[in-house]
Amino acid sequence: MTISLLLIVAPRQKTLAQDVVVSYQTFYDELSPYGQWVEDPEYGNVWVPNEAPGYRPYATGGHWAMTDYGNMWVSDAPYGWACYHYGRWTYNPYYGWVWLPGHEWAPAWVSWRSGGGYYGWAPMGPGAMPGGAYEYPDNYWVFVGPEYLYRPNVYTYYEPRYERRYMRQTTYINETYVDNGYHTTYYYGPRREVIERETHQPVQVYRVSNAGSYREARESGGVVQVYRPTINSQTQQTARPANSFRATQPIGRPQEISRNEGNAQPQFRQELTQRQNNNSGVAEPRNQQQVQQNNRPQPQHIQTPANNQSQPQQPVYNNRQPAAGPQTQFRQPQAQPQQPQPQNRQPQAQPQQPQRQPQRSQSGQKQKEEHKR
Repeated sequence: MTISLLLIVAPRQKTLAQDVVVSYQTFYDELSPYGQWVEDPEYGNVWVPNEAPGYRPYATGGHWAMTDYGNMWVSDAPYGWACYHYGRWTYNPYYGWVWLPGHEWAPAWVSWRSGGGYYGWAPMGPGAMPGGAYEYPDNYWVFVGPEYLYRPNVYTYYEPRYERRYMRQTTYINETYVDNGYHTTYYYGPRREVIERETHQPVQVYRVSNAGSYREARESGGVVQVYRPTINSQTQQTARPANSFRATQPIGRPQEISRNEGNAQPQFRQELTQRQNNNSGVAEPRNQQQVQQNNRPQPQHIQTPANNQSQPQQPVYNNRQPAAGPQTQFRQPQAQPQQPQPQNRQPQAQPQQPQRQPQRSQSGQKQKEEHKR
């Protein structure tokens, strides 16, 4: 089954006109209490949420709502205003789910599929754009029947995640929404009339309005209030998290989800807890310098563009980082006891000097005795 591409062009509406302009620093500051920022050589500063095992973006802690801007993910998390409406998501078995910040807003950055009596969605990965060719690992997709799609507890109706038959029975929904006012294009998802025809039930369409802050965002009375500031994209190179970890392993391309994701935290989260307990592993002393200097971005931090210029060479360097990173951290303490070694050699050389002096003094005494004779 093939679903044709349909573009819906919409002008900027006053109900969503945002006068608030913020920088990437807002992401870094507001999300820090709920996760850990990691400095990756390829993607820059990315965010790993502090979530329980089994967490999935656009799948846990929220629900779908049909709005006048398409299908919107309404999150229960305090960071949902950012991570589910800006940027992209990817998965790495070492880190778990990782969010990459972005400056374009959408009701949800996901791809959609339908067919065989199911609807499915998956987070869009790094570099994925609506209308472009992009493949996701099969277990990124979440499928549910149309009668459960807009349930507040939709997560309780998900189909088994590791059955490939859902992929065989479904095809992409390529219908997109184009907002000419904000120059944004995203996937619209299933249409209201299609869901109503399949379920024989009416689908409520919510009106979207602005909230003054993410604390005021809520859903009530047929209205979804969202916090959608304009992100100044030029600040991505200058803003920095106050505290970040240097990636010990490159995140790389999206990888399949571990089958034991629901049983244990990713290895990164386990190591992070251990490092914090040992007061080690922080990304260099520069973070301490930032705290002493009002937590503002430092010139040392604004070296990311230089790193990005050498991105084609990064994969070779990154593959060495997991082995080299821990070695450099543990060799430094071992090198300190070796510094006194030159001092230990000096006392060994000093006793040799007194040994030569008695020989010279004896020759001098012989000369004196011969002189007396």
